[in-house]
Amino acid sequence: MIAAIYDMSSGFIQQIVECHEDAIDLQCDERQNYVEVERGFDDAAHFVDLEDGQIKPKQSRGAQVTTDGLTAVITGLEPGTLLSMGGHQMVITGDIAQLEVDVPGAYEIHLVGPAWRLDETLQVTIDG
Repeated sequence: MIAAIYDMSSGFIQQIVECHEDAIDLQCDERQNYVEVERGFDDAAHFVDLEDGQIKPKQSRGAQVTTDGLTAVITGLEPGTLLSMGGHQMVITGDIAQLEVDVPGAYEIHLVGPAWRLDETLQVTIDG
């Protein structure tokens, strides 16, 4: 049996395991459950919808970046998104984030989560 082990509080698929069906429950802790999947299943592109227990494809978030001086403004976010840039990370609590830099340049902004969103990397040039 091949199964996707997911977090029951978020629907985030944490790992894919292959084992005998009698042992699948041993693969989960008290915060996890599983859904049977086929070989080759792409866990990075899917999540488990907690309302109906079905596996569904992750959706793009459509985030946008604008700049104003040495500040990048990212819109189209959702609470719980992990944003990282230049070794710094923060968890977003609203739908917008502002990042200030000291030096103009090209930067990558990485967006991870929530479970139903595809991870994204945004490129931005901040030229002050």
